[in-house]
Amino acid sequence: MAVFDRPLENVFSWSFSRHNTFRECPRKYWFQYYGSWGGWDHDAPAEARELYALKNLTNLHCLAGDVVHRALERALHAHARGETPEPEEVVAWCKGEMQRSFKESLEETPWRDQPKRATRLFEHHYPTGFGGGGGGSTGGPTKDFLVRIARKIGLSVRNFFTSSSFAMIRETDTDEWLPMETLDSFNFEGTKVYAVPDFAVRHRAEVLILDWKTGRPNPKNRDQVVLYTLFAAAKWDVDPETVQAAPIYLLEGGDFDPKPVTVSDRERVSDLIRSSIVGMKEVLSDADGAAPNTASKEDCKPSPGRVCRSCNFRAVCPHAR
Repeated sequence: MAVFDRPLENVFSWSFSRHNTFRECPRKYWFQYYGSWGGWDHDAPAEARELYALKNLTNLHCLAGDVVHRALERALHAHARGETPEPEEVVAWCKGEMQRSFKESLEETPWRDQPKRATRLFEHHYPTGFGGGGGGSTGGPTKDFLVRIARKIGLSVRNFFTSSSFAMIRETDTDEWLPMETLDSFNFEGTKVYAVPDFAVRHRAEVLILDWKTGRPNPKNRDQVVLYTLFAAAKWDVDPETVQAAPIYLLEGGDFDPKPVTVSDRERVSDLIRSSIVGMKEVLSDADGAAPNTASKEDCKPSPGRVCRSCNFRAVCPHAR
């Protein structure tokens, strides 16, 4: 059998998104990583197909963040080619992407046909009472909510171009840039751990790692950039003592406030990953056997509460509140 004909294997892995989902609700975790597996195949069981579709719902805040990230990636590639992107052109591109995705979401059919490629918004699929804000009495996002999302995008992009972080990037040699926005992983004590640094560069005797954020400051984001330091040490053979990393809050001005990633930082995040992996493996059916990454729905207990209001799987979960 040719390599590309081999069926995909659901290999156990770890990431912060997986960790956060498991902490929120083990049943949601099962829907996301086990129940939906194989649902991209039209011959898959109906439950798997439905869960796979629901897994690929997004919401306006997440869509806006994704569009801004893609816009900044495009702008940085343009800069590397010697071009000078205009901020308002980038804002206009973001607006076009949002409008295209919004229209696609309203139609729903493209998402049903290709859940991974087409957009379906949570706010359209669950038009009343969703947890992200902006739901009107007639359902769906209100005009005021859409205006706030548009302002958030515009402010994030404009702040990026006037920020000290972009000024620093312009001063660096593009030959010193490390791979950007590429889904990658590293081996952490036998477990595949995923990490996606937004931007990294070798600068003088240091490695600088930046992570764009379109939300408000959150102390938990520090752990994420510490994870990127572990990634850098494993993938790029970087001495972690030379790494400085920081989340870049675009709504707050987009400035870069680098901080060394200390030994205690790395130990804390390493301990978090270890304990999280242990917890996830406790719900596996046969962690060390022939099927090491299988889990039953019953072993992943639901944690109903406020989190249900923004859960993609609320339509199929009898425990949703």
